[in-house]
Amino acid sequence: MPLRPILLDLREHPIGERPLRFLSSLEQMSSGDTLLVVSDRDPDPLLQQLKPVLEKGLTYWIPEAGPEIWRILISCGEAIDDQ
Repeated sequence: MPLRPILLDLREHPIGERPLRFLSSLEQMSSGDTLLVVSDRDPDPLLQQLKPVLEKGLTYWIPEAGPEIWRILISCGEAIDDQ
């Protein structure tokens, strides 16, 4: 995992734009990239959208699961672990 993940803070975007920002960020990822997604809402609906692209080598890990802030690490081409 790179030392500095790409940050996508969804709190900075209107709720209606969040899914598009999320999917756009995923599409821009390259092998070895890691995306840190920060949200003030339960990310489960966004993660449901992630299921089809998991087959393309994306994995995710949720190091912080609310209730006020959620952080999700998404990695392209390598597994994320909590070590």
